[in-house]
Amino acid sequence: MQAHDTWAEGLRLKQSVKEYAKSSERGPTCSKRILPLWFCEEGYHSASTHERHMQTITLKDFLQNTTLQREVRRTLDSGGLICLPCNGRYRIIADLYNEEAVMKLFQSKRRVRKAPALVFVGDEDMLPQITDDLDPVAGQLASMMWPGPLTLLVPTQKHLPKKITKQIAGGKGNQVGVRVPETKWLAQIVRELGRPVIVSSANREKKGGDTSPAQIRKNFGRELDLFIEDGDLVEEPSSTVVEVSNGVVRVVRAGAIDEEFIRESLV
Repeated sequence: MQAHDTWAEGLRLKQSVKEYAKSSERGPTCSKRILPLWFCEEGYHSASTHERHMQTITLKDFLQNTTLQREVRRTLDSGGLICLPCNGRYRIIADLYNEEAVMKLFQSKRRVRKAPALVFVGDEDMLPQITDDLDPVAGQLASMMWPGPLTLLVPTQKHLPKKITKQIAGGKGNQVGVRVPETKWLAQIVRELGRPVIVSSANREKKGGDTSPAQIRKNFGRELDLFIEDGDLVEEPSSTVVEVSNGVVRVVRAGAIDEEFIRESLV
């Protein structure tokens, strides 16, 4: 169907809704039921033919509207997937303790489990929900550099559901990457939820597109429940990933925080 035809069809559907509304005002003379309609990239669809509908709000509206902020928490509470801007990229987040939500996130990504997943906590006090074996030096780094672009690789908590641990731990290990995000409103979301969230870049496996709202809609429009949009993003340096074992610090991936600065901070 050509673009003009799609537009015309949408116009006819809108007109039919108006006519139905007028007939309803005159009384129950029309027995035909018209389903709710919304517009998406393919045109107008009724609720019977379009099972998922991603809600989109702007970051500006979200920050200024407490009702929208509560909606974000409710979406996470109910196992939904949310895409939002964080450090120059769009990220998809879900409740870490909701097994169905975690599986849904990885299925939407078509992710092959090779590396530890990233988890956001709202503050240091939430770390025991992730790990019960935190190296003291890792705890020291967290206290000094969070919130900030430092991701700590930590052993997963033994009481995490096995299916979740299997999905989030990379390869044959039992580690996850964890940090408090620098984005204050995002850290607040996690604190209000009261549980860590699993985080993944909003792109397909080994492909780009996590800075573009258009690509987000194209790749994840049918999987996401909520999209907090802030236009095209400018990429920022990745976080520095650090592993601490028996007090020894090893930089696994160089990033925004220089290795020398990390070591000097511990002296």
